[in-house]
Amino acid sequence: MEHNIFDKAFGIALNLNKEEQSEYINQMKAEWFESLFHKNLFRAITSLVSDNQYLDIINISQWLRENNCLEKDTIAKLSRLTTSIEFHETLNKEGVLNECWYKYSVRKVMLMLQNVNNEVTGVSPRSHYILEEVSKIKDLLSVNTTIKEVTNLDSINHILEKHEQAKLGIPLGLELGWNDLRGQLILEPDDVMIVGGRPAMGKTAWAVSLIRNLCFNENRVVVFFSLEMAHDRIVRRIISNVLGINSNHIKYGQCSDMELQRIEDLKSSPAWDNIVIFDGSHTTKDIESKLQSVKNKGKDVGLFMIDYLQKIMPGKSENRYQEVTKISNDVKRIVMAHRVPCIALAQLSRDVGRTGKRPSLPDLKESGEIEQDASIVGFLHRPEYYDQSADENGESMEGVGEFIIAKNRDGAVGITKMDVELATSEWNNYTERQTIEQKVEDYYAGMTPNKNIPF
Repeated sequence: MEHNIFDKAFGIALNLNKEEQSEYINQMKAEWFESLFHKNLFRAITSLVSDNQYLDIINISQWLRENNCLEKDTIAKLSRLTTSIEFHETLNKEGVLNECWYKYSVRKVMLMLQNVNNEVTGVSPRSHYILEEVSKIKDLLSVNTTIKEVTNLDSINHILEKHEQAKLGIPLGLELGWNDLRGQLILEPDDVMIVGGRPAMGKTAWAVSLIRNLCFNENRVVVFFSLEMAHDRIVRRIISNVLGINSNHIKYGQCSDMELQRIEDLKSSPAWDNIVIFDGSHTTKDIESKLQSVKNKGKDVGLFMIDYLQKIMPGKSENRYQEVTKISNDVKRIVMAHRVPCIALAQLSRDVGRTGKRPSLPDLKESGEIEQDASIVGFLHRPEYYDQSADENGESMEGVGEFIIAKNRDGAVGITKMDVELATSEWNNYTERQTIEQKVEDYYAGMTPNKNIPF
């Protein structure tokens, strides 16, 4: 069941400790709520907080019953509110309140605009009334009364909370879902990550694999802005990746009956609700508007991705460097405003790849201020593409890609090998490939007593 932002606000309140509940509830306003359920619920929790009572289903239900506000499905609704909130959402409780205020403001502005329109189209428009209403609209949109100023003490307390959570093994941000990268990269809400690569390195395949990890395996919501491929092509590559079916077999009508049945079965997966794809040309304003539209539908966006950064339509600038700089600055601004991390793919010049050397940070120097705006910069490299059959240690590079962490503001840098199969848009854990290869070797060496390969 999809919850709207007001459901989420109340759900967070029910998941806070008693000390936090009072401060949180005092930032909510009665006029925000339209539905009778939300209005009654707000009356209940404000009354309970003023009486220094803890907010839980039992206390709220009892208050609603005593005040003749308890309906037959109220307890079920309350239960859904408490179970729909994930831990990381409580860390963004101020952002949820701000979004509630935004929803209310939009509703109020629409009413004001209707009043202005009625006055303008009337027999004798009153200019002073119109100006007053327009002024009210301006004042309403220019001030967000729910924003709470963060003090140094607030930040210290938040840091200590995150430290305790880290001790318990609770991720404090978004991990990418590959075991081989676990502990190396965690995206926090204000992070921009750039993943660069030369043509044919498999950047979109890497992004599709990340969508599989987050949307299918971890039930996260990802908004994907595809500026190079149409919606259908992206979905086809996702299907290919998730099911392990060669994408060209789907494209050219070569799927077996069994493969077609698997595709039919995949249609019913709830994970598709976690994937929001926008294709075509976009400006940064388009991206921000569409990201906000997804959030307004009640979706808890865990990440937005751009494929790829230099394809964003620029504004007027003197040169390409300034254009890309403006685009990069705007993407960082969107991340900071919405508290949703971004992974932007970036194209590197084909010229710098003629020697087949690994890409590095200087390869971004001609691409505006991308490196400066990014918290993390990674590169994708496939030595096999440059006819490099082995690495410096003599290990085979067939079907192997390198994920190079060249900049990591809060972590280590280095190179991680990954298993790559572009026919199915896959970038997978290299350790899993090694494990399977070892099992096969053991089997054929007679070390495995079973008649069948044990995997």
